[in-house]
Amino acid sequence: MICGAMKRLLAIVTLLAAACSTAPKKPVVFEPPPPPPLIEPHGFDLAQIDRSVSPCDDFYQYSVGGWRAAHPLPATYSRFGRFEEVAERNRDTLRAILEASAKQSNADRGSSAQKVGDFWAACMNETAIESQGVSPIQADLARIDAIKTREDVVAEIHRQQQRGIAPLFHFSAQNDFKNSQMIIATVSQGGLGLPDRDYYLRDDEKFKTTRKQYVDHVAKMFELAGSDHASAVADAERVLALETQLARASMARVEMRKPENVYHITSVSELQSLAPRLDWTRFLASIDLADLRSLNVAQPEFFKEANRLLDELPLDAWKAYLRWNVIDSAAPLLSSPFVNEDFAFHGQTLSGQKEIQPRWQRCVRSADTNIGEILGQEYVKRAFTPEAKQKMNELIDNLVAALREDIPALSWMSTTTKQAALAKLDAFRRRIGYPDKWIDYSSVDIGRDSFAANVFASRAFRVRRAASRVGKPDDPNEWGFFTPATVNAGYSPTRNDITFPAGILQPPFYDPNADEAYNYGGIGTVIGHEMTHGFDDQGAKFDAAGNLRNWWSDEDLKNFQARAECIANQYGDYVVEENLKLQGNLVTGEAIADLGGATLALRAYQKSLAGKPRRVIDGFTPEQRFFLGFAQVWGENMAAEEGRRRALTDPHAPGPARVNLTVQNMPQFQDAWNCPQGSKETREAAKRCGIW
Repeated sequence: MICGAMKRLLAIVTLLAAACSTAPKKPVVFEPPPPPPLIEPHGFDLAQIDRSVSPCDDFYQYSVGGWRAAHPLPATYSRFGRFEEVAERNRDTLRAILEASAKQSNADRGSSAQKVGDFWAACMNETAIESQGVSPIQADLARIDAIKTREDVVAEIHRQQQRGIAPLFHFSAQNDFKNSQMIIATVSQGGLGLPDRDYYLRDDEKFKTTRKQYVDHVAKMFELAGSDHASAVADAERVLALETQLARASMARVEMRKPENVYHITSVSELQSLAPRLDWTRFLASIDLADLRSLNVAQPEFFKEANRLLDELPLDAWKAYLRWNVIDSAAPLLSSPFVNEDFAFHGQTLSGQKEIQPRWQRCVRSADTNIGEILGQEYVKRAFTPEAKQKMNELIDNLVAALREDIPALSWMSTTTKQAALAKLDAFRRRIGYPDKWIDYSSVDIGRDSFAANVFASRAFRVRRAASRVGKPDDPNEWGFFTPATVNAGYSPTRNDITFPAGILQPPFYDPNADEAYNYGGIGTVIGHEMTHGFDDQGAKFDAAGNLRNWWSDEDLKNFQARAECIANQYGDYVVEENLKLQGNLVTGEAIADLGGATLALRAYQKSLAGKPRRVIDGFTPEQRFFLGFAQVWGENMAAEEGRRRALTDPHAPGPARVNLTVQNMPQFQDAWNCPQGSKETREAAKRCGIW
């Protein structure tokens, strides 16, 4: 994942396939054909469908009801969907690589095989981890206990930042919004132990209960680290009180979606005047940026308030907070009492996950997170082919061609703005499979003695690497945020590029043995989704070079904003649970990309036929297969706690909303299924939303 105000991972849209054929004259409940094989060579598994529901009344349930019934939420997941299915496949491949590397007793010290093998061996050595107990962080805790002055507090904040623990704020390197070819340093708000500021500030009983559970959790962790019960409870209350004040000073996620809100180039001397207690000159020197003259301060008011808190809160509050940051960041790396208590709160309480995943699964995830580009080099040898990359390029070419034809036809945009949009489209870059330049981990010391030491070494390396990039031109050949095995895709507004890791280029997203309709509906819609991000509520503010610059006429911008607001309002009416709806302005970008991606993929597929037959397969017309595929990829089961967390923190809507609200805005869907006016999945033309 990317830290920082504008850095995000974008989840993908996928469908099955589309073209045109004659539609039936009334909503059809299709009779099942003879039982198909589990994975058909020409498309999807028909058992995923729930034929008891009309596609015109609840298309999500019609499309994935069978899948959801056959895949109840596993105890070791808070959400399980098609993405997780593919991720499990990739995880098995990564495990095989890790185990094979661990068996290479003759691997050269410092080699990729040695680092990968030793990381795995250390993580899987539960005997050593249990015997070490709290010792991997004992020196940190002792140093915090010895704090006597506010200067000591700040020095400890600096020290933890160097180790990648990040109390109080986040440090990152990012493309300059107004000079995108250069990398700048950014400091942004942080320091919260709960998922979002709303967990501290909302008065709903559920959030009050969560705050009480958080205090109990922090106290238990303090006791595990050696505090007596009374001291642990008192310190836990101090942590909540301090973090609540930070939450009040924090910018809301919806406001952070506006790039202009989180871009404030500030000289180091100005930052020192704004928040002198944090001693920025010393902090920057500690990460080898002593000569830095300016940086981006994403939320200046947050740092002003943090400075006040550093001046006014008692030392005991800051010592408790710093102890908590160390313990919380290290808990998954320590002995089982820490691991289990960490899971009890973060997994069960916050996310609704009933059981912790087996250790080997957690170790695979940790390896991918911490040494993912070493591991990824072997992964792509096993799981990615030149043919897959060639096919991806072909599909991207076709979707770009379709959008290049669509933009001039837009009725709401002037010729001048259309020309700027086409220039941005023509400047799109693509990154497929894996990076052309791998991250160099040679300075990271990985051994078999301590799992915690390995992870902290990796975290510290990421801080050093970020600092080393500051003030230099961006290297487009590096990725840095997706590992090759990731099941995801992304668009970067400052690079104006789309990224498709090798991990997603497999069924159900892409199948080399499937028909063209299936692949346009799957990976084609993924491509369209990411391309549309270049023109969503964030992407539309960046030009072809990736710079934050208005390239819209006043009238065109007004038209765009009205259309985006239409989408935000639709999603803002979606009820997650009692007293909680989606934040329309938080999910707008993903909703625009879902709708734009589906529309673009359908057009591109139809264009690709060029007179070829439009096959009806398994009784479904091409258009129907397209929309079925779109819905089936978003099949998921989710715990209520996880749904609540995502509603507050995630710019992606849940599967039912992504499917049903998208198709309701597509007249092509209503035509494909011959849905009558008044059906639940039909909107009057005047009430539909659309941009691209």
